[in-house]
Amino acid sequence: MVKPLGLFDHVKHIRSVQNPNYYKNLNELDRKSFDNNHFMILRALSMNPVLVDDISVLFRYFDKIPPPQFYQLLIGLISPDKRFYPWVKGKKSPFGKGLLGLIAKYFEISEKEAVEYAALLSSTDNGKKELEELCRDFGLNEKEVESIMKGNDQDDE
Repeated sequence: MVKPLGLFDHVKHIRSVQNPNYYKNLNELDRKSFDNNHFMILRALSMNPVLVDDISVLFRYFDKIPPPQFYQLLIGLISPDKRFYPWVKGKKSPFGKGLLGLIAKYFEISEKEAVEYAALLSSTDNGKKELEELCRDFGLNEKEVESIMKGNDQDDE
């Protein structure tokens, strides 16, 4: 079984090879891989600090540009560069998914907003007590409350 080209194969080609016929020469699996990764291709290319402004403009339109033109636009915009730019990961929340889920449900907010609520509440002793009480209101026992407050329900991402 032939494995299709992955995200970083496409990014490497855009950064260094820049063959104008690249997209035309892709087989069906590789085209599908390229077509379904426009957002991630732009994200990977944005790791080059010189390209951040240009890539941020493309983010607004990446889903409206047909794949062959998307590739041509990228190789026209980006100068060949063989340097390695590490993938910068987003910051991980110090709070576990379980606690954030309970906060989101209790306050009827998104989990993204729940991170802010958790940070605010956990910054004071009274806030921490309120979080513990919130957990108990959802039926958690003392052991579960202690575990969730320590963030032991954190997903490995």
